[in-house]
Amino acid sequence: MKPSPVPFQTLLARLADPDSLVRRQTIISIMRRRNERGQAFASLLALLNDPEYQVCKAAIQALSDLGDSRAIPALIPLLTHHVSRLRLRALYALARLDRKQALPHLITALHDQTRSVREEVARILGRVGDARAINPLIAALDDADWHVRAAVANTLGRLGDVHAVDALITVLGDEKESVRLEVVRALGALKDARAVGPLIAALDDADWHVRKVAATALGRLDDVRAVDPLITELGDVVMAVRVEAAISLSMLGDARAIDPLIALLGDAEKWIRKTAVIALGILGDPRAVDPLIAVLDDADADIRAVVARALSMLGDARTV
Repeated sequence: MKPSPVPFQTLLARLADPDSLVRRQTIISIMRRRNERGQAFASLLALLNDPEYQVCKAAIQALSDLGDSRAIPALIPLLTHHVSRLRLRALYALARLDRKQALPHLITALHDQTRSVREEVARILGRVGDARAINPLIAALDDADWHVRAAVANTLGRLGDVHAVDALITVLGDEKESVRLEVVRALGALKDARAVGPLIAALDDADWHVRKVAATALGRLDDVRAVDPLITELGDVVMAVRVEAAISLSMLGDARAIDPLIALLGDAEKWIRKTAVIALGILGDPRAVDPLIAVLDDADADIRAVVARALSMLGDARTV
């Protein structure tokens, strides 16, 4: 027989238990009582001042889950708490309860003394999605810590505001490859013509991840200035870069890419051959028909199947 649940008033009383483990477990138990847990609002507010980190953390999470914006005034003092993880928990809760009220506090937290807080706040601002954060985020691109700069660049790309383009371009020379990678990714997402030249320059980056993402970004920008540089990247020493360059060339739709892509049909790497076949099918140039027919005897069945589809896309009678 299933035991009767603990009376809710008993649970509320346990929130004052001298044992912090009991207080913490009681918060968890209360939050499982979906039909009654709202009654614990005032008691949970009081626990925001609990001396034990784990109890205070659980109370913040519980108030966030309750979704009652009346908790906001009580959460704000925690933004100056000496424990950085609690400051961050409070910021999470504020953003969840009321994005508009949370925004100025999030912007202020971009200057928090702790790197992990600044980094995560940059990401939260991306989820909040308010354009008023653009200029503070642009300023944060100068943060002393590369983790923060990378997170800020990522968020600026997600927010989709082209006012960030010039500032992002200036960070393309960052000493840390992870920052350059996020900047390139953001510029690709923003799709602004001002970024074409800088992204072409990024194809020469020492880090292959940056080169790969730059190749992808240039395909998204749909600017023919990228065609010749991307053709050059078909010879990159890293296969992943070559694959992305071929894909982007197919997206740009420029006939200059046909012969270089045909040359890749004999590449030793299967993924290079496969990508070249797909790209040629998308480009739809009849010059590719005979070279593709020649690849129908490729030793790899997957390649042969892709070739057949590409030839079908080209619609040449000799392939029927």
